[in-house]
Amino acid sequence: MKAILLIILLASICLLHARADITDVPVHPDFDAQKLAGTWYPIAVVLKNREPVNTIPLDDVIEPSAEGDLVLKMRYIKDGECQVTDVEVMHTDQPGVFTVPATSETVRMVDVDYESYHIVHVVVNDSYSMYLLSRKRKPLRGVKKIFRKLAKTLGFDVDQITYENLAGNSEFGGVFEECTTSIISIIVLQMTLTALCHIF
Repeated sequence: MKAILLIILLASICLLHARADITDVPVHPDFDAQKLAGTWYPIAVVLKNREPVNTIPLDDVIEPSAEGDLVLKMRYIKDGECQVTDVEVMHTDQPGVFTVPATSETVRMVDVDYESYHIVHVVVNDSYSMYLLSRKRKPLRGVKKIFRKLAKTLGFDVDQITYENLAGNSEFGGVFEECTTSIISIIVLQMTLTALCHIF
């Protein structure tokens, strides 16, 4: 009987700890989704109770809606090919906190500097991840230290931090250039069509 009570007690402590992990995650005050619009480059990621994905990230384009939702266009290399995936990220009643209907993930904007970087915390069930993204391929000095400090504070193993955005210097460099060129071509085509529509 004592053994059963001990197991229940330990389970309760673990549950409370898990809830604390979620509720203690900070959210950037007065978050403004519109200011997050544009291209961001993945710099670092750290995982907890979560398997890494077999892709090489290139960049993310964030398109905010007037309602405060986000469309995240993720461009990456998988199996040696350039791929683009659109992810719908829906706003909640709390600014800076979002949900992803496709994966049931909760997304929190932990730290945001709209001009240079932002840090995102993602949780689904008992799996956690945190991402650092930058306006430039090479982030501002000190940003990685900020990410590392936050990761440690939120219970991640800082030795498991992986630094991303290496496609341009890897064996996939050719695919990286090809992917970049194709995306630029699409953007130019869209701008041309928009201009023609205004003319006619």
